[in-house]
Amino acid sequence: MSESKEPPTTKPKGLLRSLLWTVISSRWVQGLLIALFVVVTLLSALYLSIVPLLNNWLPPLLDRVVAPGSQVHIRSLTRQQFSVDSIDLQPSPGVLLQLSNATLSYRGAGLLQGHADRLYAESVKVILSDDSANQTGSSSLPGNSQINAQINSEPLSVSLPLMNDLMSLPVNEIVLDTLAIETPEISAQLSANVTPDHWLFTGTARLPHIPGAIDVHLQLQRNESERSDLLMMLSQQEVLLAQLWAVIEQQQEQTSVQLRLESDLEALQSSLPDLAALPVKFQRIIVDGSLTSANESEWPAGLTTDLNATLQVNPSTLGDGLTLQATGFKARLQHVASQTENSVSKSDDSWHLNVDLQKIVSAIDLPDVGRWRASMPAQSLTASCNNLITECSASSDLKAVLKGLTNAELALAPNIQWQQNGSSTLTLPVNILYQQDTQDGLPGWALKSNGQLLANLNVQGDWQLTSTEGLVTTINADPYEGWKSSPIKGVLFNDLALSGNINDTRLLHTTPVKVSLSPLTLHSSEGKLSFAPSRISCDPGEINTNDLTNGLLGNCSVSLRLNDSKWGLWPVPDVSLFGPISFTMDDIRERVTASLELKAANSQIHFRTRFEHDLMNNIGSLQWHLLDAQLDWFALGMSDMENLTSTQLLNGQMSGQGWIDWELINAATPNETWQIIPDIMLRADGLGAVYDNSLTLEDWNAMLALRRPASNGQLGDYVLDAQISGSKLNSGIPLKNLLARSQTRIPADFSYFDLAIHEIHMDLLGGRVYAPLINYDSRKDINSFGIRLDHLQLSQIAAIEEGAGISASGLLDGMLPIILTKDGPMVPGGNLFARDPGGVIKYQDESADALSQADQSVGMAMKLLQNFQYDQLQSGVLYQPDGKLDLALQFEGKNPDFFGGQATHLNVNLEYNLLDLLESLRVANDVIEQVEAKYK
Repeated sequence: MSESKEPPTTKPKGLLRSLLWTVISSRWVQGLLIALFVVVTLLSALYLSIVPLLNNWLPPLLDRVVAPGSQVHIRSLTRQQFSVDSIDLQPSPGVLLQLSNATLSYRGAGLLQGHADRLYAESVKVILSDDSANQTGSSSLPGNSQINAQINSEPLSVSLPLMNDLMSLPVNEIVLDTLAIETPEISAQLSANVTPDHWLFTGTARLPHIPGAIDVHLQLQRNESERSDLLMMLSQQEVLLAQLWAVIEQQQEQTSVQLRLESDLEALQSSLPDLAALPVKFQRIIVDGSLTSANESEWPAGLTTDLNATLQVNPSTLGDGLTLQATGFKARLQHVASQTENSVSKSDDSWHLNVDLQKIVSAIDLPDVGRWRASMPAQSLTASCNNLITECSASSDLKAVLKGLTNAELALAPNIQWQQNGSSTLTLPVNILYQQDTQDGLPGWALKSNGQLLANLNVQGDWQLTSTEGLVTTINADPYEGWKSSPIKGVLFNDLALSGNINDTRLLHTTPVKVSLSPLTLHSSEGKLSFAPSRISCDPGEINTNDLTNGLLGNCSVSLRLNDSKWGLWPVPDVSLFGPISFTMDDIRERVTASLELKAANSQIHFRTRFEHDLMNNIGSLQWHLLDAQLDWFALGMSDMENLTSTQLLNGQMSGQGWIDWELINAATPNETWQIIPDIMLRADGLGAVYDNSLTLEDWNAMLALRRPASNGQLGDYVLDAQISGSKLNSGIPLKNLLARSQTRIPADFSYFDLAIHEIHMDLLGGRVYAPLINYDSRKDINSFGIRLDHLQLSQIAAIEEGAGISASGLLDGMLPIILTKDGPMVPGGNLFARDPGGVIKYQDESADALSQADQSVGMAMKLLQNFQYDQLQSGVLYQPDGKLDLALQFEGKNPDFFGGQATHLNVNLEYNLLDLLESLRVANDVIEQVEAKYK
């Protein structure tokens, strides 16, 4: 039988190799090695694929968790560095954060402790669109009304961060090559280098209303554990615009800040178009001081403040001919934080503000107004508030002076009391001085006015301005052309109450706005005028501020009164003018309208008027109506007029109405003139009067019409049409049933008048006197016309002198030429003729017998006239302005009882003074007494 043989086995050489081989040859060891290899292989694969996995998983996660549209792209991840290419985040609508080429460096141990070495980003961009502002304003942040409500409800709680905590970053260094911030109004391109001890931001920014970029430098440095320094600078084109230094000292419980702000306002003003347009040229402003507060505090009570501010203004040209000298002001704000609740009411804890204004001087030099100097002396303003700034008060004494052609001074002493949750008041005493010297022929005058205004404002925004006593005003005027005035005293805006709401500035409400004048007297060598208390008042009620002028002046009234006065020897009756007046002012109209009533002379004279004037076109009109006015000096309260005019008004009434239009022609030219177009009527009825105790009028009526007709589009002369009639005119020999119609033409310059009497007739001594036409031209020294006499009855002529012993019969006709001279009327040669068949003249008187015995020829004439039957009679008439009347009588007839009735020719010359004759007739016939008795 054969034996099988096993193959030979190779054994390791030595003990170590034998042991190692034994372990490796074991099955579980082989399995462990395979597992380890698989784990290492998986870890290697996971490490190599983590970046792609994160790039796939993170965007959807950010899109859901942060905001739609958020993106991230990771570049690499190692044990010491994490890099991303870009990160886009949208935490809210309208807000976009973009980061590119960022690297975070760290060490393994530090990272596990939450600390990194360095963060670098090539670019960080923050973009805020309009949507972010709308979203923020509507949801995230409170609006102005909400902020005000919060401020009004409680103090502001403040928690100040500790600088050590703020600057202790989880990264040793942050470097941003570009930090871009873009908003609808502001954009900035900055670089940042931030370490736990030093923050630095530099770059440029574009701000609203500032052309060009502004260089920005901001750094915050921690020097010690309790102290940090802040520096911020803004510059443009290497010109420093503003600089802020602040030293922040901070303890565990309290923070103090020493700060200083300087701004080159001159450079800033040149950079800002809105400021550059201001006429005032600023120089610089400096603010320095300290702020202290507990880190956990409530402001404003917990804030200690001591700040000083200085503002300087350069000499400025405010406009053509208007300059401002260098000036400025200093201000100081102080407050000591309260330590206890009870200290809120202590005066030591109050806020105090003092403002010291330097002297302000402005010069005005303009051709039209001359040279002026306006100034405000150095003055101050003080204000204080309680600890919580819920109640404040402020006061000052302000004064301004203007000197030039006139001198003016305004002094105000405002006192303000403000309450956050209550009513606030402003008390404003006002003093005004004004003086103007005599110039351009006008008198000098001085004004002094003082009073007090009171304003109130409540928390709902309702405000009211009141003035109970008004502004008491006195004006003293120099004499003018012989007239002197007593002090003109009055009150402006008394009992005024103007109200509204600051949230609705469209409407205002007011009580009547009044101007009251005290009694006033004007004196001169010629007379005295006494004015009674008068007033002007406007009652707008509700005013629309968009139409302020019309609202304020659209419903006014006037009440002016003149007491009985004197103008030389002449009495001036009392006059009162009253009624509504309104002003309309807008883009197309500037108009004054009034419906005024005028009463005068114990209210016997009563006018009603409607007045309208267009200020823009210088066109106006007046409609008036004179109610029946009694024509009686005593009823009119003007009894002195009887002696002054030598006229007694015994009876009658006057009335009238009409229109007067006017227009300014060739305005603002050397040919400027007013064009007046009247169309008025005036009438008098039942007039009875006595003139100079020599002439009486009974039952006279008059109608006058004044107009100015146009021809071919051109206005002509003024035309006065008149009709006058009367029952009787008696100066010793009565004229009855008078009637005259005339037309008078007056040129526009009123240099003369041309009178044409178209018809005039009257009854005289049983006959009639008339003239077909009378023309009178005031430019001529002599005017002439003729009158005709018809049917004068010799019987009435003979009866003129009762007891003269003359009786006669027959009728006379004649013509009298009248010449009017400067000395009076005259008749150079008139003629009277007896009508056929003649008549009889009988003269029988004791004086005739005496004359017959004295002279034979006269005696024969007297006997002839005792029964003279004439068939022809004529007389020449001569009259002189002094009253001398010459009559050359020629008789042809017979006396049947003398010379056997032979025909006789008789010439008789008579000479009278007609004025003396008429006077004797008036006395003899009691003419004046009879008329006076008639109208009693």
